This record gives sequence, structure tokens and C-alpha cells, in this order.
Amino acid sequence: MSESISIRKLGRDYGYEHSTVLAWQKRGMPTDTEENARAWIVDNILTPLRDGDVRDKIDQARLRKMQAEADLAEAEVKLKLDQLIEADEVHKELTQYFKTLRDYIRSLPNKIQHEVFEQDSVLKVKRVLQARIDEMLNEIGDMKFEVPEEDEQGKDAENEQDNNSTEKCSTNYQTSTEVKAQ
Repeated sequence: MSESISIRKLGRDYGYEHSTVLAWQKRGMPTDTEENARAWIVDNILTPLRDGDVRDKIDQARLRKMQAEADLAEAEVKLKLDQLIEADEVHKELTQYFKTLRDYIRSLPNKIQHEVFEQDSVLKVKRVLQARIDEMLNEIGDMKFEVPEEDEQGKDAENEQDNNSTEKCSTNYQTSTEVKAQ
């Protein structure tokens, strides 16, 4: 049989403080032999720690699974209520729309080159370009999924401010060009 073991040695062996090992002794850890003490520590301290980590991981995995199922159910309900659009459908629509937009933009210079060269100021060129681009965008048509009009009204106000600043720049450029010419 093995000899009895000291509390301090058990603490050092398992990396615990002396006071912790004394608390284990009060909880029922035998100190008659080293073998009995170590068996008790494994059964009552180490195994629950290992199992606790596994249990926590299992609980976390279950929670993630339940959350994913709830998210999936919520998405299905929103899809049926037309509050959600499938990504493939959006991807297909955007791809088609941007292909059409690209083709129209690439054809723009050939369509309006004569009209642009006839203009005698930067501001008139800008206005011609804006008008032709707007016409082109109207020709392309609407996307299947559009932004509500109240959002577009805020953007229109921003665009108007940009236009005013561009006109000022164009007027300043035209004035400075005329001064240099004189």
C-alpha cells in the first residue's frame, strides 16, 4: 500500500493552492493514501472540469443550431410575405441591368459626338451630356427592385446642389478662358 500524502504536495502536483486542496479535503477527499487522494481528485475535480467544457460546447452548439433554425424560419416567413428577395434573383437582375447599362454607356460617345462638338461652352457640353445620359437611363428602364421614391427625393436635392456648384465652376472656367483669350 502507498503511504499518506501531504496536502502541499497534492497542490503542487495539480497546480492548485494549498487552501484549495484543504477545501477538497473538507469535501471528502481521502488523505489516507496517495492513490485514494489522486483517484478522488480525478473523479471529483478533473473529470467534471473536462465534462463541463464539453457540456458547455454542446450547449453552445445547440444554441447556435436553435438560432440558425429560428433565423431560417424567419427568413422563410419574410420570403412568403414578399419582404425578402432571394439572393440569386437579385444577382440575376443586377447582372442584366448593369450589362445593359454598360452597353448603353459604351454607345453614348458615338451617338452624341457631333452634338457635343457643336457646343461653344463647357456648360452647354455638360447640359447635353446630362440630357443624353438621362434619356439613356430612361431607355434602359426600371429595375425590378427599386429604391422607394422618398429615398430618391433626398438624392435629387443633393444632385441639384452638385449641379449648382458645377455651373459656378463652368462659369468661372469660361470667364477665365475669355480673359486669357483677350
